[in-house]
Amino acid sequence: MGKVPNLSNAVIDEKSTTWLEDIYKKIHRHPELGMQEFQTTVLIKSIMDDLGVERIDLPGMDVGAACVIRGGKNGPTLALRADMDALPILEKTSLEYASENTGIMHACGHDFNTTVMLGVLKKTVEKYSNGNLRGNLKFIFQPAEETLEGAKRMIEAGILDNPGVDMIMMSHGDPDINVGQIALFKGYSHANSDNFSIELTGSGGHGSRPFQTQDLILAGSHLVSILQSIVSRDIDARDPAVISVCSFNAGNTFNVLPGSAKLTGTVRTLSDTVQSRIIQRMQETCDSLSSLFHIEAKLDYRVGVPSCVIDDDVEKLIRDAALRHLPEESIISSPTRMGGEDFAFYSRRVPAGVVRIGVTSVGSRKRGSTHSSTFQVDLAAIPVGVTVLSQVVDDFLSSEE
Repeated sequence: MGKVPNLSNAVIDEKSTTWLEDIYKKIHRHPELGMQEFQTTVLIKSIMDDLGVERIDLPGMDVGAACVIRGGKNGPTLALRADMDALPILEKTSLEYASENTGIMHACGHDFNTTVMLGVLKKTVEKYSNGNLRGNLKFIFQPAEETLEGAKRMIEAGILDNPGVDMIMMSHGDPDINVGQIALFKGYSHANSDNFSIELTGSGGHGSRPFQTQDLILAGSHLVSILQSIVSRDIDARDPAVISVCSFNAGNTFNVLPGSAKLTGTVRTLSDTVQSRIIQRMQETCDSLSSLFHIEAKLDYRVGVPSCVIDDDVEKLIRDAALRHLPEESIISSPTRMGGEDFAFYSRRVPAGVVRIGVTSVGSRKRGSTHSSTFQVDLAAIPVGVTVLSQVVDDFLSSEE
């Protein structure tokens, strides 16, 4: 474990830190894909039982776990969420605790996220065993973030109810910043993440006689260019938006113009209004293309995970808590990420905040980006995450003056 820099008054002792490192290594050794996190679920539930907390039943779910620590009946309820699934990646780190499940790896750090939340759970149980919380604290260990389905399943199972959640937060390890640093967001943390496919259909024909055909290669090429103009000419330059055509499949030989073609891609936006405008313009573009080239252009637009809305008051709560333990220069303002994050489904229901915890060793280059086979976490980041989030609990729910 590397040295933890600039962290004052860590809330967990050496024994608890060792306990958490052992948990982290165990989860890392046994990664599981989304909605298959059976072993991880058993481990988390056993820790909950050892700590004597009230587990929450999740109807219809075989994986995932949650618990609640109840305090004042009329107080607010804070929820802390950690994701727990891995990725279909062959690990190439050479760690002594590397994945033992061939072809599956915790390449995004969800093992770290889960470990941090278990540390906060343990610390909360120890500190508030006399029940002196002015409200309730929920812990949500969610499956299937990578497939963007776990949050919806948890919400459908009633995780935001009984008691109703008033505020929710998540933390995530970040290899782009060092251990001892955290990053916060403003406005949005992640984007609307949608995908689309466009089927082109025409007569096709001999490549030497294009005048007798409906040339889908030409039509599709125009389509790729026109789609790019939607962002540059239909959307306000101050509103972030991305349209990327990521595949164009048509034909299989050198002298035949194909009778069908397919383009697929992704659309990323922050504003729901911009999202709706892009969908409208893409449909209009396909309709116009059909008329211009005398073909059929059929758009299938699939709305995915929404943009993750950040509540300023929640981020301020995290920032103020972090300032009790970290110097101000260690708290970084993060730009919005155009990737998708299914925590967004919670953020559309209750005020939400996101904090990124630095996991790269101080003075070294990051050891692999997220979703790479060489991604590594410096375990010195665990007490940083536990300290900051435990302070959030103290500041928001403690009944002590």
